[in-house]
Amino acid sequence: MGKGSKGGERASTRCEDELQHFLNQIMSLYQEDPKMKILFYLAELGKPASIRKIARNVRMSHKNVIKHVNALERANLVQVAYRQSNLTLYRLSDNVRLRTLSFMNCTLHNVTLSDPSSP
Repeated sequence: MGKGSKGGERASTRCEDELQHFLNQIMSLYQEDPKMKILFYLAELGKPASIRKIARNVRMSHKNVIKHVNALERANLVQVAYRQSNLTLYRLSDNVRLRTLSFMNCTLHNVTLSDPSSP
């Protein structure tokens, strides 16, 4: 039984390593996606933000942030938290806020921390 469990453990570890490598590749792609940058920023911030503040922190033009926030709003991922004459603040919508935070706090940290190639 010792031989079988060793081989099973090695196969399991190899599968976990392959899965981890795959997840790291996927995350590196998504980290560069403008919409994901906005979602991650709003999730990390934890409070509503203006287009100007989002643009400054995700290092995108004001015009591009408007375009991406509008698309995220149509997809029900972002919603208006506050609107007054010349100020609109956006936040993650209620249905994704907890999922995004959970995803960021658990999955991303676990993948990054357990990746031997990460600094």
